[in-house]
Amino acid sequence: MKKNIIVFIFAVSSMLIISCSAKDVTLRRIEDVHKAEQKLTKNPDDEETVLEVLNAAQNGGREVRAEAIWVLGKIEADIAYSDFLRASVEDPDFNVRCLAVLGLGRLDANNPEAIDRIKRAISDTDLQVQIEGLKVAGRMNAKELLNSILDSLSSKNKWVRMAAVEALKDYDDARVDRSLNLLVSTDKDYAVRSTINQVIEYRKNKKSEVKEEIKETASAK
Repeated sequence: MKKNIIVFIFAVSSMLIISCSAKDVTLRRIEDVHKAEQKLTKNPDDEETVLEVLNAAQNGGREVRAEAIWVLGKIEADIAYSDFLRASVEDPDFNVRCLAVLGLGRLDANNPEAIDRIKRAISDTDLQVQIEGLKVAGRMNAKELLNSILDSLSSKNKWVRMAAVEALKDYDDARVDRSLNLLVSTDKDYAVRSTINQVIEYRKNKKSEVKEEIKETASAK
């Protein structure tokens, strides 16, 4: 099965190299990308259409690139992985970077390359990219991202702080509890404090459930 997947990706990649030189393959307008999206909604395995959207993500204008990246993330196209990696840090448009980070999250990529891109997204100059990076970092629950999330708790932007708090809810580390307890008593924004209290309560309940499961397992032996 794995061998077949590798062969498929190689074949599609080879087709993409050829297709990129053909001007009639590129989707030049947002409307073209929308039509391609409709095709892929009906048939996600339409290789020719996937290649056209990939081409648009690489070579289209700003809005076309963003729309194409969005479509690739929506259909969770594994072949777009390298494009998500590249666009998440290299694309000059913040919206494209943001959607590329979202795409990585939808692919559940949890390898060193993806973790590096999410870490860089969290420190991006654009707030939207930072927030999306934090959301993905929360779902990844990767220890390599914990310091970046903790650093975001000191952001001047309340939405970034709230996203960081949410991202920490499932991280099993004593530093998380200490940081949340400190921030809830010092943050001046009501919405941030409210979010912290919700996450603290969630973590307490989760720990209680784990303890109960351990007790039940021990008593059953």
